Amino acid sequence: MGILFWYIVRHYLSILLLCLTGLVTIYLVIDFFEKLRRFLKHDAELTSILMYFIYKTPDIAFQLAPFAVLMASLLAIGLLNKNHEITAMRSCGVSLFHVTIPFLAVAGLITVILLGLTAVVIPLANAKAEHIRTVEIRKKPQALSFTSENLWLYIQDNALMHVQRVDPTGTHLHNVTLYRLNDQFTLDALLAADSAAFTDGRWTLHNVAERGIEPDGGIEMVHWKSLPLKLSLTPDDLMTWNALEPEHMTLNQLSAHIEHLRQERTSVTKFLLDYWRRVAFAFVPLIMTVLGVSIALLEIGTRTVSVGKGIGQALSISFLFWATNSVGLTLGKSGALFPQVAAWIACVMFLIVSLNIFLKVRY
Repeated sequence: MGILFWYIVRHYLSILLLCLTGLVTIYLVIDFFEKLRRFLKHDAELTSILMYFIYKTPDIAFQLAPFAVLMASLLAIGLLNKNHEITAMRSCGVSLFHVTIPFLAVAGLITVILLGLTAVVIPLANAKAEHIRTVEIRKKPQALSFTSENLWLYIQDNALMHVQRVDPTGTHLHNVTLYRLNDQFTLDALLAADSAAFTDGRWTLHNVAERGIEPDGGIEMVHWKSLPLKLSLTPDDLMTWNALEPEHMTLNQLSAHIEHLRQERTSVTKFLLDYWRRVAFAFVPLIMTVLGVSIALLEIGTRTVSVGKGIGQALSISFLFWATNSVGLTLGKSGALFPQVAAWIACVMFLIVSLNIFLKVRY
């Protein structure tokens, strides 16, 4: 790796950082003003809003990285061509293949970084962002632990609530146990209900057995056919928590959860698709680099470079990839394709196209 290698790397990285920073900034500004009105309805503090977007930034950067890499590849090669630097390299005996090596090296490094982000950093950051949005901004009770089979909540009036199972629609809770605590945080009463239902904008407990603890240690039992439940969470909140659960798991946690579900003979399609989607997407920048460099090298000798043209090409290709990937994931969710195939199909298709164009370049 000589001087020329590092010169191209610095040239490419400067354009890549500019593209990625610009795209992330534009996305954050649009998203900020879109959500600001809803956040202000809950009298959210500015620090909480800012922290929410800070924790969402890794995920946004992860999603925009392929587009930024593609755009930077097109612009970097175009600028080298416009300044006759590629002509000078070729006159010194440097082949176009050697010119592409720095781009591929940077793309490989980006892929490794994205794998690390999606494996650990992004799930933890998304979980923290969801906590800020739900608890600090929307003033909802905090979930102490949550899956669709086991829910613990700390709710108002010093009470803990345990739900054995949440209905997929989020409108019914099964086997609800409510622990009411006094000011000294000792158990004051225990309510066990068969279920809780959300109707007319409020929660109601059904078939409730209340055990009140007397000061002398005695227990008073009372049965209720129904009781109101002071719970600010809505069915949409519960469905959102359940839907986001895979996104809040690291890849190791997700893999262990998939294995646990398999042992219980439960469907793993949703989790398996999310696992391979995250892994496959980390390799998209490498594919986009090959594609972008190949397209740019085909235009060597034109002596012109247009920023607008490069951005237009990047937008068109990114839209085609997004559409293809979305169709694949939809087919995977419906069961028409295996999760592994659905997650990788767009990557494989664009890799074939990229290599085909790459081989057409006269090196």
